[in-house]
Amino acid sequence: MDARRHALIAGDAEALIGVLPVEPGSVRSRRIFAGPGGSAVRLALARGEVLEEHISTVPLLLQVLSGHVAVDVDDERVDLPIGGLLHIDANVPHAVEGLEDAQLLLLLMGERSRHPRTEPATRPPSA
Repeated sequence: MDARRHALIAGDAEALIGVLPVEPGSVRSRRIFAGPGGSAVRLALARGEVLEEHISTVPLLLQVLSGHVAVDVDDERVDLPIGGLLHIDANVPHAVEGLEDAQLLLLLMGERSRHPRTEPATRPPSA
């Protein structure tokens, strides 16, 4: 039985960046980890491409691994060069623009609920 309570997602920055190369004219994403309490997604944005406005149902951290992006959030344009790290609360509309070819790490903090309106607030009593 495997009793590990950890997972190595990438051994170094080069491996993390290499997971998803930038392709001209595209916005790409790939989930690289999903587990209790959160998930990690790699994003690759080509210069001039935009990840259109959207929301996350959980809080998130967005870090620029390489390149440069701008994030539109709360009626503000946040400049994020390499190394920049931004927290966005759940349910806050935001968009991301590649000012240069950019590699991003997105950490989704918490587990998303697929159907929040249909889940019972409490469990029914056991019979």
